[in-house]
Amino acid sequence: MVQLPTTIIDSTLREGEQTPGLVMGTDEKLRLAESLVDAGLQELEAGIPAMGDEEVHLLKKLKTLNARIICWCRSHKTDVEAALQTETGAVHISLPVSDCQLKVMGRSWEWVLEQLNEKGRFLKGRTGFYSVGAMDATRCPADRLKEFVSLASDLGFARVRLADTLGIGSPDTINEWSRTLETWLGLLEFHGHNDLGMAVANSLTAIRRGFGAVSATLLGLGERAGNAPLEEVLLAGQVQLGENFGISLEKIGPLARKAASLAGEEIPLRKPLLGERINHHESGIHVAALLKDRETFTPYDPSRWGGEPIEFIWGKHSGRKGLDYLLKNAGYVSDEVSLTRLLQYVRTQSARLERGLTEKEILMYYKGIVSPEGVA
Repeated sequence: MVQLPTTIIDSTLREGEQTPGLVMGTDEKLRLAESLVDAGLQELEAGIPAMGDEEVHLLKKLKTLNARIICWCRSHKTDVEAALQTETGAVHISLPVSDCQLKVMGRSWEWVLEQLNEKGRFLKGRTGFYSVGAMDATRCPADRLKEFVSLASDLGFARVRLADTLGIGSPDTINEWSRTLETWLGLLEFHGHNDLGMAVANSLTAIRRGFGAVSATLLGLGERAGNAPLEEVLLAGQVQLGENFGISLEKIGPLARKAASLAGEEIPLRKPLLGERINHHESGIHVAALLKDRETFTPYDPSRWGGEPIEFIWGKHSGRKGLDYLLKNAGYVSDEVSLTRLLQYVRTQSARLERGLTEKEILMYYKGIVSPEGVA
């Protein structure tokens, strides 16, 4: 597998399935994993072996894919042994690093370092790839985080995940981590939750700062407000960085829709990339400009990646240029008098009906089939 500057890890099969109420069957997981790899994903965090035989069986099946299949574990020895049983060759263990998490578990910082040391020595030579997660890293003091990452590096961990477990971090947080942990940037992975709507911005900042990896889930599935949406991280990478990470956004867009179906969730109408209305335009100024150059008011073309194409909406804010375009497209020739009359009609009727008008309603009026008083 070719190593890119930043590896994008999909965690839909593990973190995504932790969405409350979401359960994916084995066959669904297999098909989703195959599609993710087909789209170019080189690493999948695919499950928790300690959940039982069915999960172990799934992970064993997934190991035949041309991608790194990662097993997620607590720092329990039984978890790690179950992960080794899958023979995927990749094990991730998670350790709490904040005072709040440690207090709840009745553990100390010394215990964290002991566990890190113990598991690092245990995994060395037993698996080809092993990584560790610093859970709730956002609330971990900088000196402790530095100690944690330094020890993980010495123990041979291939990657250290800095998890913004509560989604309370910001790009400033990522930048501060980068300065504190500059020696180990290539070793770091960012794992962002979206409680404050910052997961994509934080992920992109981590990419800019040279983190070795970023993990995300389709549609941002996950606990509470979810995680960084994979499709939005990839979209931002393409638009802002000109980087596709070797992953086909054309294939990821439809996969995100599939994930929504599996989760029984509606895609928000104005969700980036996938929302049905993100490319609707009504403003006369916008429509006039878009008729000349589509880039004037579209930062990207969603239709390239399975989204909805540009669509003009006719209503209160429409202008002459747009309506003239509508008429010409329908084979009609307009003049200033008729165009002014039509514009007044569209604006008045849209305000009265509290909605946009359809092209059929507008053309029916223009042809004189309905009266200026209204439409049915």
